[in-house]
Amino acid sequence: MDKKLDYIFLIKALLILVFTTVAAMFIFATVMYFLEGGYEFSPLFATISLGIGTLITSFFASKKIGQRGYLVGAVIGAAVFFIITLVGLMASKDIFTLNTLFRLIILMLSSIIGGILGVNNKENQKYI
Repeated sequence: MDKKLDYIFLIKALLILVFTTVAAMFIFATVMYFLEGGYEFSPLFATISLGIGTLITSFFASKKIGQRGYLVGAVIGAAVFFIITLVGLMASKDIFTLNTLFRLIILMLSSIIGGILGVNNKENQKYI
């Protein structure tokens, strides 16, 4: 593969992650607005939105790569978790909380599932 194509692929994957996460956050924010409450669940909704973003990004990336979907998903999930945790540590002085562990589990599971589904789609039928 050409290096320029690799950069374009990474930029597309990053844009997919950002747009799907923002869209999910917008949907959850709209639900919270119309229900006039439930703001205590906003960290949960943010984590689920990131999970949706990593699932779709892992699906896209593993579909493009075509093999080892679980590994592609695990790398994407770990990278997103690391970046989000690093940003969270800069914004807050809390080291690790139960929410951090919950976020790790959600991101890793959703990204690995997305990677497996991307490899096993109908056009590119392979195994885990």
